[in-house]
Amino acid sequence: MKLDSWREGASPERRKLIRSKVHVLLATIGTLSAVAGIGVVINGGVEFDRLKVFVGVGIIVVSTIVYVLMLFTTPSE
Repeated sequence: MKLDSWREGASPERRKLIRSKVHVLLATIGTLSAVAGIGVVINGGVEFDRLKVFVGVGIIVVSTIVYVLMLFTTPSE
């Protein structure tokens, strides 16, 4: 099924509902990946492994950027 045919068949309310569910999914993924990054940072701190700490901080930064960008993105109609 092509995207154009899906857009023609879906009502505006249906498209808005799907977009909101995608936003919730992205927010959930962003939050869970930030939590995973925090876990990596804590594990690296306990093991005195500087590389793990930097990797965990990188995960936190990337997931936060994705989360914030998702919040400020307005879906096109």
